Amino acid sequence: MSDLSPNRRPIFIGIGGDSGTGKTTITSGFFSMFGPDQITSICLDDYHSLDRRERKLVDVTPLNPRANNFALMEEQIWALKRGDRVDKPVYDHSDGTFKARESVEPREVVVMQGLHPFLVSGIRHAFDLKVWLDPEPELRLRWKVQRDVAKRGYTREQVLAELEARRQDAEDHILPQRQHADMVIRFNRPDPSADMDHLNVQILQRHTLPRLAFDHELYATDALRLEQDVLDEDGRRADVIAIDGRITKAAAQLVVDNVWAHVDGRHGHVHRVPPQMLGRYEAAARAGRHSDPLALTQLILTHRILSAQKSFLLRVNEHEHADLTAEHGHM
Repeated sequence: MSDLSPNRRPIFIGIGGDSGTGKTTITSGFFSMFGPDQITSICLDDYHSLDRRERKLVDVTPLNPRANNFALMEEQIWALKRGDRVDKPVYDHSDGTFKARESVEPREVVVMQGLHPFLVSGIRHAFDLKVWLDPEPELRLRWKVQRDVAKRGYTREQVLAELEARRQDAEDHILPQRQHADMVIRFNRPDPSADMDHLNVQILQRHTLPRLAFDHELYATDALRLEQDVLDEDGRRADVIAIDGRITKAAAQLVVDNVWAHVDGRHGHVHRVPPQMLGRYEAAARAGRHSDPLALTQLILTHRILSAQKSFLLRVNEHEHADLTAEHGHM
């Protein structure tokens, strides 16, 4: 069992998106604000059922459901929701093999990020907040090539060939999950010459989330705009926060101060961190870059996590999983 109080349960955050959409980068900011002792972070790639060599032998991509162990994923996420420790698999992206299992326990916030967090209903319904990352295609291509060449042992040509091989699986199994998200985050360039420090961000807050009065306190600068009750491309009603990638340091700091003014005194377990600790990302040949729009996105997401945490204080009922899966079925 975890160290959580018996009348509390962790808040479960699902972060999904295609390969190379920035899931790990977004998640990294949470560790600075909550502290590593309050976060359990799990990469759902650990639940691949085939290693890289085996996938090549049977000609299947990791995006295909057949290459993933959803039964184990579902079993372990609900065990974590009950406060239990689990021994989960570990997939090593550096060489595409499985390593020894590791023991994990749920802390105050459990972040699970990967390709398929919302594909299976029994897993999807375990999340208290569902976030989907959907950057413009050119950015995603750039990010994926950069990461896979630098960290996963691929050449640029191999990455491009793999993307082409995955295209149909992405359309069939990855992109449809976006419709289930509570929030959709989109990065795009203000113009083709814009650098990665100054990307525009759109944060779609669908009406599955309560509209917070705090949202209106963000707009102390023209670089942030709110459009309410928009019908998005998935046919869902949403409010849209738009962050201008050209936001000045002073304007960004004003928004940061407004957010922390709202958080301070209400959520004592969240750490106010120096501005440079958020919005950090890796760029080719330039590690440790900083983006104010990314930092603001991480901060707004953290506020949403805290809001969800206040709404879900009781430990999950042991029959909740059975009731949900009976009602919704699988896949």
